[in-house]
Amino acid sequence: MVLSIFLGIGCTFLLRSPVLIVTDSSFAQLYGPLRFRIKGIKNNIELFRRVIPVPVTESAGPSLVALTVEEVHKAPGAVMFPFRYLEGARSYKENHPEVMVFVMGGRSMKPADDTTLTFVGSDSIQDLYRAGLFAALLAGEKRVLIFSDGNLGTDYSEAFLEGLRAQGFLGYPVYVNASLDYSSYSDIGCVVVAGPAIKFLERNLKIPVILFSWVDPGQVPKAIKLLFDDSPWTLAVSAFKLSMKQGTDVLVPSEAVILLDKEERKNFRNIDELIKGKFEKN
Repeated sequence: MVLSIFLGIGCTFLLRSPVLIVTDSSFAQLYGPLRFRIKGIKNNIELFRRVIPVPVTESAGPSLVALTVEEVHKAPGAVMFPFRYLEGARSYKENHPEVMVFVMGGRSMKPADDTTLTFVGSDSIQDLYRAGLFAALLAGEKRVLIFSDGNLGTDYSEAFLEGLRAQGFLGYPVYVNASLDYSSYSDIGCVVVAGPAIKFLERNLKIPVILFSWVDPGQVPKAIKLLFDDSPWTLAVSAFKLSMKQGTDVLVPSEAVILLDKEERKNFRNIDELIKGKFEKN
């Protein structure tokens, strides 16, 4: 009886149409091979269907990308393309109009007349609110510095400030364009890196850092205490589930990876619930 149940579950799992995710070698290296495999297993379990990576050559043109996807599975439940393979997604959709095709990232750059593809974007407002919660705890009585690409909109900066205020932080964050040099770190208690601020990370300062990146948490400096990951491989499950419910383009919050050590965690009770809890903007 038990064996029959397990066989039934296994057959159901294998018979359900898979979700395919286009990826390439540079992403796999950045994300981390072991992490990539573990996340793949979790995705399979959460969706109770196969989630299959489709490796493509980064120099491949749209037609070749689409053909590579077709060769992996003839009738998938959905295919997810990183935004840099947008034209490949369009090419695939033209030949397979019945398949749901996702474009992960670049939602703000979606053409107004593009109604055939489902665009998935990061819920940056929720992410920055949660970053503000954590930054307030890390900074204590000192100031908070946030590096961005210089295009941090009002909604985003307000969400970050709301997060700070929710933890009783009374100061105002210092916003710095990531391309500029900044050296006044003596009164900074936490740095949020939401842009390409590699110059700051190379300084190897002992200031707690919140980093927005796809990089493997096992490869980051010890100063990084919280990492927000909005990669296609990470957001796949939520994007698929939300699209099934809403039937429209979706925003998905990043996965927050908390990197506090055991001693640090003693100072922040219920930190996991705080950072990973549901965001409700008034």
